[in-house]
Amino acid sequence: MQCSKFYRNCKGVSPFIILAESLNFSERFVAMPKALLISPAPKGLVAKGTRKFHRRFPPLSLLISAEMLRRQGFYVQFIDLNANHRQSVSGLMKETREKAKNADLVVMTTNPYPDWQCPSYEIASVLEFARSLPSERLVITGSHGSLYPGAMLRETAALAVVRDEPEQTVLETAQLLLKKGDFSQVQGLSYRDGNRICHNPARKLCSMDEFPPPAYDLANLRDYHYELLGGNFALLETSRGCPYSCTFCNRSMFQNRYRRRTGEQILQETDTLIQVHGCRSLYIFDLEFTLNREMVRTISRHLIEKNYAERLGFCWTCQTRADSVDADLLKLMKQSGCSLIHFGIEAGNAEILANTHKKISKDAIRKGVEAAKQAGIQTAGFFMFGLPGETAVHYQQTLDFALELNPTFASFHPLIPIPGSPLFEEAFGKGPYWDEAFPTNRSYFKPEQEREISRFVRKAYLTYYLRPRYVAERIFSGNQADYMRQFKLFLSFVLQK
Repeated sequence: MQCSKFYRNCKGVSPFIILAESLNFSERFVAMPKALLISPAPKGLVAKGTRKFHRRFPPLSLLISAEMLRRQGFYVQFIDLNANHRQSVSGLMKETREKAKNADLVVMTTNPYPDWQCPSYEIASVLEFARSLPSERLVITGSHGSLYPGAMLRETAALAVVRDEPEQTVLETAQLLLKKGDFSQVQGLSYRDGNRICHNPARKLCSMDEFPPPAYDLANLRDYHYELLGGNFALLETSRGCPYSCTFCNRSMFQNRYRRRTGEQILQETDTLIQVHGCRSLYIFDLEFTLNREMVRTISRHLIEKNYAERLGFCWTCQTRADSVDADLLKLMKQSGCSLIHFGIEAGNAEILANTHKKISKDAIRKGVEAAKQAGIQTAGFFMFGLPGETAVHYQQTLDFALELNPTFASFHPLIPIPGSPLFEEAFGKGPYWDEAFPTNRSYFKPEQEREISRFVRKAYLTYYLRPRYVAERIFSGNQADYMRQFKLFLSFVLQK
C-alpha cells in the first residue's frame, strides 16, 4: 500500500530516480516491524439460541489501531475473515496463519467495535482460531477478554489481552513487544509473565480527537454490506458510550463513560470515505447519535452542501432515542441522505419499560417514530422479551406495541445476559471477572420460561412480517433485490432454534 502511494506521487519524475527511491523503500520495508490485525469469522450468520446477528460491518477500532501503528513505523496488514467473499473462509484462515508466522505482532479481536455493546456468547470457533496463531506475539482485544482476561489468556495461550477500549493499549504493547520491554507499565493490559497472569490497572480513556482516521485503505468497502441500507458500506463514530444506564446494556468497553468528538475531523473523515474510498452507505454508529443535536446539524448540512445523496446515491443511517428527535432535525437529516433510523423500544408495558431505567415513555416513543415516518425516513425498532417481571401477557403487549408503531423493520430477541450489564452484575456479581471461567449460563430463565420466550420470539416474527399489508408495502415500495435480502434475513431468524 505504501508502494502504491509512492508511485502515485511520481508523475513527471525521472524513472532512474523512481527506481532508486523504490529500492530505498524496499530496504526500509524489510526493516519495518510487521503487524497483522485480524477480525475473525463467527460461526454462522445468526447465533443459535440468542438469535444474535453477526453483521458484516467494518471492525472500526482495528482500523484505527492500524493507522496508529503505521504512524509509528509499522508495516500493517489487515484481514477481515468475516467480510471477504472472494475466497473460502478456510482458505483465508490458512493464508492468515501463514502471514502470522512472519509478523512481529498479531492483534486479533474476539468481537469488533459494532459488537462491543452486545458480544456473542458463541465464540468457540474464534478461540480455536486464536490458538492456531503464534501465541508469543498474539494480543487479543474485545469485550470478552475485557471482562474475563484470565480466561481469555488461558483459552488462547495469547501473550496479552487488552481490556476495554483497545487503540492506545495496542500501540504501547506493540512498541514494548519490539523492545522486549516491561509490560507491567501498560495500563489496561493483562498478560503472561512466565507462568503467572498479571492484570495491570485500567487505562484512563483519552480524548477521541487524539485518534487518527481509520485505515480504510486497508479494507475494501465492497466487502461490507448492511441489508437494510446497501453496499459499499462503512462505519463512522462521533461519540463513544452513552449517558444513560439501561439495565440490559453493556457499556463496560467504554468504562461507562460518554465522550464526543469535535466536528472538523469528522467532516474530513466523511469526505474521505465518500470521495476516496467509495462509500455509498454509512452507519453513524454512536449508541445515541442525536443526543448531540448540533453535531447532527453540522454533519447533515455538510452532506447537503456536498450534495452526495443526489450526485452519488449516498445514504446513511444511525441509532438513537425516540425522544431525542423532532420534525426540524429529521427534515434536515432526510435532506442529507438519512434513509433509516434505529430506535431501541424494548418493551410494550409501561411499568416494565420504566424498570429498564431507559427513562422514556411509550408516548415519547410513539411521537419519535411517527415523526421519522412523516419525514420520509424508514424506521427499525428493537424489542425484547424476558425483562424482569415479564409474563406472557407482557410479551403480547410488546408485540402489540410493535404492531401499533409499525416500524419499517422490527427485531425481536430474548433478553440476553450480557456480562457488563447491570442485570448481569445483579445476578452474577460485578466484573471484571479476573480469573473466572467464561460464563456457560446463557440465560436468566428456567428451562420452561426459556422455551416460552423462544416460541414467542418466533411468533412475533411471523406475526409481524407475514401480515398481507406489510408484505405488499415492502414489495411495492422498495427495491426488489433489497427486499429479497431482507426476507432471507427474516427466514434465518425464524428458522433458528
